[in-house]
Amino acid sequence: MLELLDTLKERNSHKGNGHFRIYGTLTIGHALHPGVQRVQSWPFKDMHYHGSNRQDFVFIRPPGIEEGGFTLRPDNVWYCKVLLLFSIQAQTDQNGSTEEFKCASVSVLEPLAERSPDLFKELRKRGSLVLYELDPKVPLVYVVPIQSILGKLPLVPVGDTGTIPFEPSARTRAEREALAEEFYPGAYCDSAKGSGNGCRLWHVNSFALGWSRDD
Repeated sequence: MLELLDTLKERNSHKGNGHFRIYGTLTIGHALHPGVQRVQSWPFKDMHYHGSNRQDFVFIRPPGIEEGGFTLRPDNVWYCKVLLLFSIQAQTDQNGSTEEFKCASVSVLEPLAERSPDLFKELRKRGSLVLYELDPKVPLVYVVPIQSILGKLPLVPVGDTGTIPFEPSARTRAEREALAEEFYPGAYCDSAKGSGNGCRLWHVNSFALGWSRDD
């Protein structure tokens, strides 16, 4: 994704009015409660947030769910990384008028399947989801309205490397690929113990995610 974004070139728009605008910060507030959250996405090599290409994680309401008919649960939201924040102007069917749409490009994280023995049994017992990022060369990417973003996702790296651990029982590449297809499809594990070159692995900080609930 970073390689693709780096191919974009800045050009002056007609009369200075841009049809596609990129921004790095999304501020989320609440109509009834004070305070805000700020979601950052700075994917370009020459545009940094305090010296880094920060891209925050969020949880979002999936498309197709009407407002007012949604109840937040861990199993009915998408867990995502924000790749790009942007707005775009598009022509509507009403007398050729234009409308601005504010959107986010996101890549979806997937839940790590349980297995026996389960290395992450204690995390699951505490109610934490274990999630992994897909192969960055073939991510699952969606464009969603920014109104679908419900909040920042508190994630903690899992293990010593924060990546899918090496499979010691797999003696060949074919065996590793078979295990990946069964337990973490679309991703790959470390090539050796402690190498840290596998796909990123996280667990959701369930305490931080639920601190604002009124039970």
